[in-house]
Amino acid sequence: MARHARPQAKGFTIIEMLIALVVTMIGFAAIFQMQIGTMQGNIAARELAAATNLAERFAEVLHRDANLWTGLERPAPYLNQSFRNWHSFTPAPIDHNGRAYVDDDPQGSPLARQRFCVHYWMDEGTGTYDGVLTGRVRVVWPRNGLARGPLYDICGEADAGAFVPSVADWFTLTLPVAIRRHPG
Repeated sequence: MARHARPQAKGFTIIEMLIALVVTMIGFAAIFQMQIGTMQGNIAARELAAATNLAERFAEVLHRDANLWTGLERPAPYLNQSFRNWHSFTPAPIDHNGRAYVDDDPQGSPLARQRFCVHYWMDEGTGTYDGVLTGRVRVVWPRNGLARGPLYDICGEADAGAFVPSVADWFTLTLPVAIRRHPG
């Protein structure tokens, strides 16, 4: 009597399946972490681009006002402020377009994403540099997401000078500016 060999069973054992499942889960976890890091990097880059845009926009406001500066008196409202003090361009937080949220203002940001305050600082040149103002435009925004509450404490004119940015709580971008009296 001839014995027939039983065919070898084909397939995977439960251990092999569990190992494959664990390896796949580790791969997916790494991909998800990479996606989260990419999204956070994109948000930070978008905020930095918005802050740069705001700083350049408000530096242009100072340059525009310099076109009105032809005599000894500097024109209001920005160029006639005290020197070597921080002043506020924005009495309330603004969005990336430079608009403050006001409930009945159709031009205000309907999403209430006001995340930025804009300050400026000026100093007067003397001697050879008479008629030249040097300054800085500073844009400040919080590190903690969309929180606007702390911004109301630093956006106003009285608070701009007292504000000392801490790396743990605030992002800041400072743009240097130079303004000269228009020869008129």
